[in-house]
Amino acid sequence: MNLFNFIRQYIDEIGGQFTDYDHTKAVVVVPIGKGRFQTVLAILKPSQLSGKDLAVFTSKVCEFASPINAKELLEENASFDYSKFILEDGYLKMEASCTAATVTEEQVKEMLQEVASMADKFEMELTGQDVY
Repeated sequence: MNLFNFIRQYIDEIGGQFTDYDHTKAVVVVPIGKGRFQTVLAILKPSQLSGKDLAVFTSKVCEFASPINAKELLEENASFDYSKFILEDGYLKMEASCTAATVTEEQVKEMLQEVASMADKFEMELTGQDVY
């Protein structure tokens, strides 16, 4: 499967937006219902562990600040199907990843939707705002 071609087709079908930057990076605006959207970065990159190509889907939640309870977020990770919280460049983000060679179209859809909806949910819970 050509990952970015599939993502473009899927996002067009559900009324989102797809912008590719090159063969390894795209920005996807995913509709999540009730007129709301969430931006997800889709990247192809080699795994630092195995060297295999990974498909990585990431969405910002908010800037990480001391009032955020990291222990609670780590405990929340256990309830997600694909996603996990990560800290990167001072931001709390939702991220899902998989090996690009073996992922199915259905899994890509589920990961995009989960990353987008969970990032939006926690953004609202933690900040009370819709920023990303």
